[in-house]
Amino acid sequence: MRNKITLFSFLIALVQFMNVQAQERVISGTVISAQKSMPIPGVNVIIEGTNKGTVTDFDGNFSIKAETGDVLSFSSIGYKTVKRTVGSNDQINVQLEADLQALDEVVVTALGISRDKKSLGYATQEVDGEDLTVAKDQNVIGALGGRVAGVQVTGSSGASMGGTQKIKIRGVNSIGGGDQPLIVIDGTPISNANFAGSAGADYGNLGQDVNPADIESVNVLKGPAASALYGIRGQYGVIMITTKKGAAEKFTVQANSTFSVQSTYDFMPLQNMYGGGSSLDFRTLPNGDPYVDISVDESWGPRMDGTMVRQVFSFYPQDPTYGQLTPFVPHPDNIKDFYETGYTFNNTVSVAGGGEKINFRISLNDTKIEGVEPNTHLDRNNLTVHADADVVDKINVSTNFTFARNDAQRPGQGSEFGANYLVQWFQRNVDMNRLRDYQYEDGTYLHWNLSRPSSETGEVTDFDPLYWNNPFFNAYENLSQDNRDRFFGDVGITFQVLENLSLSGHIRGDLYTQNIQERTAFGGKSLPSFYIGKFQNKEFNYEFLAQFDEEWGDLSLNASLGGNIWNRNYTYLTMATVGGLSSPGFYNIDASIDRPETSNYLLRKQVRSLFGLVSLGYADTFFVDASLRNDNSSALPDDNNSYWYPSISGSVIFSEFLDWDPLSFAKARASYAQAGSDLSPYETTMGFGVGTVYEGTNTLFVPDNLNNPNIEPSFAHSYELGLDLRFFDSRLGFDFTYYEQKNKNQIINLDVSGASGYGSTTINAGLIENKGIEVAINARPIETGKFFWDTNLNFASNESMVVELAPGIDVYTYSSTTYSSVTSFLNSYEGKPFGSLVGTAYQRDEATGQILLGDDNMPLYTDETHNFGSVLPDFTGGFSNTFSYGNWRLSGMIEFQGGGQFFSRSKMLAVRTGQDPVTVAMNDRGANVRDPLDQGGGVKVEGISAETGEPVSAYVNARSYYRNVLGRRIYEEWLFDASYIKMKELRLGYNLTKEILGNFPVESVQLAVIAQNPFMIWQEAPEGIDPSAISTGAQSISWYESGQLPSVRSIGVDVNITF
Repeated sequence: MRNKITLFSFLIALVQFMNVQAQERVISGTVISAQKSMPIPGVNVIIEGTNKGTVTDFDGNFSIKAETGDVLSFSSIGYKTVKRTVGSNDQINVQLEADLQALDEVVVTALGISRDKKSLGYATQEVDGEDLTVAKDQNVIGALGGRVAGVQVTGSSGASMGGTQKIKIRGVNSIGGGDQPLIVIDGTPISNANFAGSAGADYGNLGQDVNPADIESVNVLKGPAASALYGIRGQYGVIMITTKKGAAEKFTVQANSTFSVQSTYDFMPLQNMYGGGSSLDFRTLPNGDPYVDISVDESWGPRMDGTMVRQVFSFYPQDPTYGQLTPFVPHPDNIKDFYETGYTFNNTVSVAGGGEKINFRISLNDTKIEGVEPNTHLDRNNLTVHADADVVDKINVSTNFTFARNDAQRPGQGSEFGANYLVQWFQRNVDMNRLRDYQYEDGTYLHWNLSRPSSETGEVTDFDPLYWNNPFFNAYENLSQDNRDRFFGDVGITFQVLENLSLSGHIRGDLYTQNIQERTAFGGKSLPSFYIGKFQNKEFNYEFLAQFDEEWGDLSLNASLGGNIWNRNYTYLTMATVGGLSSPGFYNIDASIDRPETSNYLLRKQVRSLFGLVSLGYADTFFVDASLRNDNSSALPDDNNSYWYPSISGSVIFSEFLDWDPLSFAKARASYAQAGSDLSPYETTMGFGVGTVYEGTNTLFVPDNLNNPNIEPSFAHSYELGLDLRFFDSRLGFDFTYYEQKNKNQIINLDVSGASGYGSTTINAGLIENKGIEVAINARPIETGKFFWDTNLNFASNESMVVELAPGIDVYTYSSTTYSSVTSFLNSYEGKPFGSLVGTAYQRDEATGQILLGDDNMPLYTDETHNFGSVLPDFTGGFSNTFSYGNWRLSGMIEFQGGGQFFSRSKMLAVRTGQDPVTVAMNDRGANVRDPLDQGGGVKVEGISAETGEPVSAYVNARSYYRNVLGRRIYEEWLFDASYIKMKELRLGYNLTKEILGNFPVESVQLAVIAQNPFMIWQEAPEGIDPSAISTGAQSISWYESGQLPSVRSIGVDVNITF
């Protein structure tokens, strides 16, 4: 009987268990963004009415036990909550729509403090990490261009392969030009310095050591009110980078691979009618053969009509065409033929995971770039690690660090290096493909410009280049190489003393070693040489921070108090041979013919800081922030080395008082702040430099600049007003900012009389006043079914005015460039906009404005003091759009600039050397301007006679006009408007979700076709000169172009797989 009861009980229990199992089952699925069709990690999945729930993993996947009829709630910060009822399907996939009102509720601000964005009384703008990798830009600085209102990125054609990109926030704020913002990654300030070699190579800015694929978001702190807590380093704004972290619940592996090809385009138009030489007639050898004047690096020679002539290759005894006549014909693509198809292969693998008390993410990146210039390449490797753990109750230990290694062989830059000179000095008849094999079997190098053949023998006896190296010789023999090892990151500990009080400490470091080698080979134009440089930087920040948060009814308080010690130790050692090398191909300092030059430098600096921040809120509507920081700098004199940076800001959520259905959110804000900067060490006391060796002993010399022991910090006073409006359930957002900033007491080097024994002295002087507006608009114009259209517009206008210089001084020269004894300047004038471009201009008749002509009917020109106005743009911005339909997504980014100007030496010299099409134009008499005057040729000039005052209309010799006057003396002719509209990025992608992949052993796959810099939509400047890539100038100001590398477009495929 007992056995029957036991059996009966077992059967009842089994039935009940089976019934429960029938009701409760595992529900799984994926949560993705409706806008971007990308997985969303960290989404809360809760069964309503219970405490049962889970969160989505790194790939947006979840699984939860639930019964039929249960309601699952999906919620995440920045997204609208979605509810789904469990039915018969075990798979529930959800798309969350962005809640624009809450999307940016929490942002990372100064010192890594997370804040509610609506409480901020100053301007910040956040960019999602995914937006930075639309077209896989390898430099985070370049990726920011056009995406943040008030941020301008300039410089570096794609052909420069990792070259420097300059960034400014809110225009120019320093007469001295040192206005680069601070970069902070996961709370650690890092250097964004750039290196330029003696041979013209651009070794890039250090910001590119950050792998964009590791970035979660970037928050740009624009004004001093936002960045005051960073003291002297944050005066010009801060770029706050937050990297991706691990997620709990599941171990995830993600692999991303991008392959793209790069090609040059948008070359400067050149003429193909006349070839090398200085006369319309060929020169003649003793045997009567005509030959191209190989001693001239210009194209003012005879018409290229197929005449059989001796060309440069025929004078090399080793050449198959030695002594032969060949057709004198153009090679229209001879400059384009120098460049190759480059490629980039970028791979990133990351693993992430965690549990209740620990999470981690490890990322490994490998990037290989083959440049569009021959024999150039760049290899980069990044290891990025994040980990944090609750080691014991209330104590968390964390670390973030990146190790980056770069190894590159760079293209030369500027008019004298690489192939950059070709648009300035070249012969249109030269076959570039013949130059490719630049060395004969016997070791003789092939060049295209040589001394003239002997008038007696007709032979060339000196095969060294007369003016320019064969560009392939430069590419394969004159090498610019560098490698860099870098480590930056932090180790921190946080003690949660109370629920609302935490104490944390961090040690943060940024260390790098940059090695540079530059070779100048035998057989070229320049003396063979060898240069090496080693640059080492060690920066450590020791930081303590206490944070307190509390609420009393409607009143909230957030307070932070901390301190920081910043130590910097920077050294370099450079060595260069003198007088040549003792042996060809042996590149070593020991091979120096004369005593080699050496230079050694050591910089040590410490800044000790205390800071505090108090934020008060009332009724979640009224907010006030006040901060104060004190810096004590070792670089300043003891009496002036302590200075304070106060800030105050406030905001009001006035939509709380309005009852208007279209208005979703409205905030007004205002702020005031004071920021400042100091100077480099050793600039306040007398020092000596090491001079040349005299009778075996080093000599000392007094430096050219007189240091000032009474120097004080410079200060900036900033005022800001802003308005943040959102309409129609946050489908339309509008953010407006007006700011004024006065930068006074600036630290500049001012020229002094040579009678003092010095050339300049360091003083406090000058006042720059900045005013501007910033507008950021985001909208979703269309939201129907599966189709979404999201658009963003960023616009900024800034004016930098030089209000004061120094007493008795009304002009300050910032930079200059000279050609053929004629100089142009970038000056600052008291009472004028910053950055006046100054140089020679046409002399004009005061009454009519017409050009004054001399006795030879050539235009007259002024001295080098004519002010053409500011080089800074009137406005900048970007316009991005994303169209989503189901799993498809199309994204595009347009960048634009209005106004500004630059001087183009390339265009000037292309005219001077007869390569520009204008030099072969037809005049109004129906003849080519190069034809003799008595045959109807010549350039027509019209103006006023400077001597008689009478109108003049005459024809002048084309070569004399273009070569000796326009292409050499008159800079006004070569100033161009820098306005442009540029398609910066394009991406077409498709997301393969788990539902599509089925049993395939991956969670998701994203496929995309990408394009970076695909084309220029419109520009005011001449074809072949990209105003957005001008990199020549000083620090953050690019104002003249010389030998610019061609534009490069990149087209590729991107694959992202999550396991």
